Amino acid sequence: MATESLKDIDISEEEEPFELVESELDEATHAEMLMLYTESADSIRFAKAQQWKSVGATLLVFAGLVAVARLTKTDVSLVKTVAFLSFLVSAAAIYTLVLYQVWQNTEREKLREIAGNLSNLFVKIRTIKSTREANVHRYTLLIFMIGSILIGNVLLILDLQKLYQ
Repeated sequence: MATESLKDIDISEEEEPFELVESELDEATHAEMLMLYTESADSIRFAKAQQWKSVGATLLVFAGLVAVARLTKTDVSLVKTVAFLSFLVSAAAIYTLVLYQVWQNTEREKLREIAGNLSNLFVKIRTIKSTREANVHRYTLLIFMIGSILIGNVLLILDLQKLYQ
């Protein structure tokens, strides 16, 4: 199986030659836009990382609650408190995940606005992945994160029920 290098690819297959249209921004404003673009992209990466850390931390809290319930299984009121706390933690974690998602969407809107002021080549490269496809991936992961928290909570509640059967 032969691999093609970039210089072996025939660019003439394009229907129309691409004409580069540079940004109309002055150099200082262009630099500001690039800085803002970088900040928004970094904010999105940070929010994504925080989402996953929130899921992991929530599942660790559930494991801790299971341990507390097992160690104090003779204290019914404490086990009921653990069950209540698990629902509270789930709700808070899901709310946090949604907040991070909204924040990411705001940053993406900023990226779209900034990109519209940069060169057409920048816009062309940035739009290689369709918005619809990106949204499907984004919300599939969000649903997976929320599902993980809900499943963790269900497993905790089932474990608590086993203590009293």
